[in-house]
Amino acid sequence: KNLNQYKMSQLRPYNIVVELFQTACNQHEYVNAFATGGIDYLDSSSQNIKYPYVFLRPMPSPGLIENVRTLTFEMYTLDVPTLKNQSPVDLMTRMEQVSYDIGAFFNRGVYQQTIQYQMIDMVPINEAFNDRVYGWMANINIIEQGYWNFCDFPKT
Repeated sequence: KNLNQYKMSQLRPYNIVVELFQTACNQHEYVNAFATGGIDYLDSSSQNIKYPYVFLRPMPSPGLIENVRTLTFEMYTLDVPTLKNQSPVDLMTRMEQVSYDIGAFFNRGVYQQTIQYQMIDMVPINEAFNDRVYGWMANINIIEQGYWNFCDFPKT
């Protein structure tokens, strides 16, 4: 199934939720790269990444409770100065906006009826991982109403 084939009552598989983040980043004019994985992957891969960069880290999530599925992520929106005297405040301002823009992709775009992007809090990042990175780490919930039922059970 493609990204748009899921009905309101049918939960999207995890890989499709991640693809939605990737689509939002690919369509954003300021973002150059997207990746997902554990925090160690963020540090080791950031050396060869084209900035501005969005990294999605899966976190413990409530899962499916009474037909509401919540997936929790840390979303890192990061950039590095291109000039020696470029203001970190300007970089942080742009990357904060990227976080909100990705939320708008979910909450104001074609997915607004089926998925809710909820930003719980944001933590500033200043020179993370010793490579002059600036930006934000946002705790994100992706909330979707729906259910899994026996019709979804794989049959041989």
